Amino acid sequence: MPAAVPSPIVEAVALALALCGCSSTPLDSNAQTAGGGNDAGANNQGGAGSGLGGASSTPVSAASLVLLYNPPTNWSATALAFDPERVGELWVTLRRFPSNAACNNDPTQQTGCSALIGEVALVTQATSPMPSMALKRDGNAWHFMRRPTSIAFGENGNLATCGEARTDNYNDDPEDYSGPVLWSSDPAIFGAIPKADQNGTHIDMLHETPFCMGIAHDFDNAYFAFNGQLGAIDRSDFKAPHVVGGDDHSDGEVRRFIEGELLRVPEVPSHLALDRALRKLYIADTGHQRIVRLAVDTGSAGADIPALDPIAVHVQMDGAVLEEWVPPGVLRLPSGVALAGDNLLVTDNATSKLWWFDSAGHALGSLDTGLPEGSLSGVSLGPDGKIYLSDLRTGGAYRVESL
Repeated sequence: MPAAVPSPIVEAVALALALCGCSSTPLDSNAQTAGGGNDAGANNQGGAGSGLGGASSTPVSAASLVLLYNPPTNWSATALAFDPERVGELWVTLRRFPSNAACNNDPTQQTGCSALIGEVALVTQATSPMPSMALKRDGNAWHFMRRPTSIAFGENGNLATCGEARTDNYNDDPEDYSGPVLWSSDPAIFGAIPKADQNGTHIDMLHETPFCMGIAHDFDNAYFAFNGQLGAIDRSDFKAPHVVGGDDHSDGEVRRFIEGELLRVPEVPSHLALDRALRKLYIADTGHQRIVRLAVDTGSAGADIPALDPIAVHVQMDGAVLEEWVPPGVLRLPSGVALAGDNLLVTDNATSKLWWFDSAGHALGSLDTGLPEGSLSGVSLGPDGKIYLSDLRTGGAYRVESL
């Protein structure tokens, strides 16, 4: 049966149906969740991942959700986004759960290194009744896709990811060396086996955003990223990509906004969504239990900030306008954010509820997905107008099929 919508107003239900294109018909109350699958990507070193696809979508009756694939064992799904170049192709970022084992520059202390590697679950025909999934891993994912939290597509065939790490080298490296990575979505490039002179299949990287918790595309090859170490927003512009697997970052630019205003919660992504018309960036300020908006075109260049990449522009932006859009008291651990017209969809990781807010930040309603607390992370609006969710606890991804 459909999950209850706590909001008493009828308009909230109508809005939810309009946002996701959902049917109001409940799914079969006897339907079962898909099984746990297997760790098909464990031995996939840099090639196109082993497929888990072919099975039909599986309804999850308690929440009126559809599970899109059998999640690989012991993986967590942190974010998801549709590739605008390939209709119905959904990318889901996966990472291992944290490990207490060391990954240091000592052959006797590297048992935890494999837990740092991230992958992508690439779901084709995600909007159909018969989606198919394959796992894809970069040839040097240990560095370029370390514990990913987020993913965002540009409009030029490229995308960016970033991860929750202080450094993307050995963990006893003293430099805080981590940040967003630029990729091509071309299936002949991303996740392909690197050539002898290639360091993975990335096409650019900047290393000024440790503990990156969320990312959103601006334009061309520029992306906003949540700097979890400093509680800031970094605008990383890769400019022209380097060759596949290269290392020339010299044309990159980093501008830092609102340092100290945000608060990371370890292991819970803090996603971002950019309203291009208003030039406002919506931020899940997870640690402060609120949603804030940054006017991204405000502020002026101040002092230089430290940079580990040899880039010409690395500057603090002073005086940028930040507003509290959903104050504390409504959400406990806001994580996923996605625009749906003039409204914003937000996942609350603490309660596993999906919320929607109007253009003024007023709550219009919420949906209890029925998933265990701590499940929800990313949210995305699909090309079919339906809502898609990622699951931190199981590594799965869902389509909201009915309310």
